[in-house]
Amino acid sequence: MSIHSSHRAFPDGPLDGHADVGNVALESLNDLFLRASRELPHKQQLGMLSVSVLQNELNDNPETWQAYDGILDEIRGFLADFQSRRMRTTDQLFWPSIIGNGFVILLDAPRTGRSLNGMDVSRVRFRLRRSLRKHLTKTIPARQLQSFGIYVGGSLMRYEPGIPIDRIVYRCREEAFADALKDKDREGRRYSNNLRKVIEGEQVQMVYQPVLDLVDRKVIGMEALTRVPRSRFPNPEVLFKIAHQNNTLWTLERICRNRALEGLPRLDDGQKLFLNVEPDSLHDPHLLEQPFSDRLMEAGLRPQQIVLEITERTAIQDFTIVRRMITRCRRQGYRVAMDDVGSGYAGLQAIAEISPDYIKMDMSLVRDIHRHTIKRELVSTIRRFSDSTGITLVAEGVETLDELKSLMNTGVRCAQGFLFSKPARTPVEPDWDSIPKAT
Repeated sequence: MSIHSSHRAFPDGPLDGHADVGNVALESLNDLFLRASRELPHKQQLGMLSVSVLQNELNDNPETWQAYDGILDEIRGFLADFQSRRMRTTDQLFWPSIIGNGFVILLDAPRTGRSLNGMDVSRVRFRLRRSLRKHLTKTIPARQLQSFGIYVGGSLMRYEPGIPIDRIVYRCREEAFADALKDKDREGRRYSNNLRKVIEGEQVQMVYQPVLDLVDRKVIGMEALTRVPRSRFPNPEVLFKIAHQNNTLWTLERICRNRALEGLPRLDDGQKLFLNVEPDSLHDPHLLEQPFSDRLMEAGLRPQQIVLEITERTAIQDFTIVRRMITRCRRQGYRVAMDDVGSGYAGLQAIAEISPDYIKMDMSLVRDIHRHTIKRELVSTIRRFSDSTGITLVAEGVETLDELKSLMNTGVRCAQGFLFSKPARTPVEPDWDSIPKAT
């Protein structure tokens, strides 16, 4: 975890006046001092909430900062709406420039006229934290959200005669931020405990999503996807991130592979099973040892039917070592896919170094492609590259007929997504009558 890396300078943050960012007017730092100077001597106590966005890893990748800005924009809009619907009109939301790497909300005294206390701050903090996280899981892709932690802390600002107001404000801000870090620590301990229970009880289920050949109109394979109880983890992305942090990724992925073979519907001889693996997991000897080969045979599969889909939740640090491990896997008969191409770490260098058999194009390029000329040109370029190098291109996350038609017009041959079939323990055959024929 890098805390200082996420103290990014916000562009054009005002020192006075108001900031109108994304149509959300936020109060400035001077407004915060003026409000505290005017009301703290009279009311004696005010509350403060700190919403902090922390980068989970040191990474100056432009795509990471683009995701960071997107999360901040989403939080701005949410907080403005939360303030208008669920807080008093006298509670204020402050622009984070200068203040730190998050947002500040100043809480007024209760309507009953009594003084604000720590329990009041804690109650609002809990409601805000729960609602914000629920909102972000619905609006921000899990793969982007996992790169950051969003934590909410609270503190009580007490009037102290003789102490400058700005010093009281800054001290309260630091206390709220420290409370947010405690929130992070509490969450980390809870997730680590939940991970232990998931592994010990092998509490994972696998669902399968078909991969289609739109030209030959057939299913060419199934991708196995991990599911865990939502009471343990909000999504699989968080599960695997915590496993990586706790050095139990190999154990978790072994359980997932075994579960995928146990529940797999019978595949035809030419169909593939796509198994997600992290780059670090290519070093796991389990992939190349006899017990796993025996499990493949029991499931009626040959190594040639297994596609190791490299899912980069962390950047590849040493391509030389990864290439060596991929060579060993290929000697075993496995095929290799690059997942999420067009998003995150899965860029041109990774494709060039790994030389995958399949490229899984990220859904961010697919989404609303019919409305974006640049996306169509990018996809056309990737398709031409794939054709010329003998790589099979698969478009992930296809959800609408308009997206599908646009992809087919660019020459994309293979796809998967909700439009054809949602992931299920027993996947259904796509309704080919509803799928346009490729020309």
